[in-house]
Amino acid sequence: MRSALWWLLPDEAMPLVIVGIGLAMILGLIAGRAAMGLLAILLITPLFAPFIEAAIASLPPWLALLILASIVLAFLRGVASLFLGRAAAAHMTGSLAADLVRFTVLACFLPLRIVAWLVRRI
Repeated sequence: MRSALWWLLPDEAMPLVIVGIGLAMILGLIAGRAAMGLLAILLITPLFAPFIEAAIASLPPWLALLILASIVLAFLRGVASLFLGRAAAAHMTGSLAADLVRFTVLACFLPLRIVAWLVRRI
């Protein structure tokens, strides 16, 4: 349930997931406490969606972009952990986040670099 790939699950598939969790519990693949946790997360997520949407809509655009970047990184980590493994996905996500910070810092100082280049040309 930690993976961001659960976000791709359509709402129509929720009953099938609930039945699958029950079957896994009957077969002894997961414990009762883990099943209750999965069910709680699965059922609470759609209930909070309108409140989260309203909160995100009221945020300033730059903060919404930061949240979007973190969601994209979490989604990429989920996809990468599916194919590469958890440790490799964490390393890849950290590297991508560091590149994003590096690009942001360079983009913020780009006007100053242009002015410095123009002053050196004179």
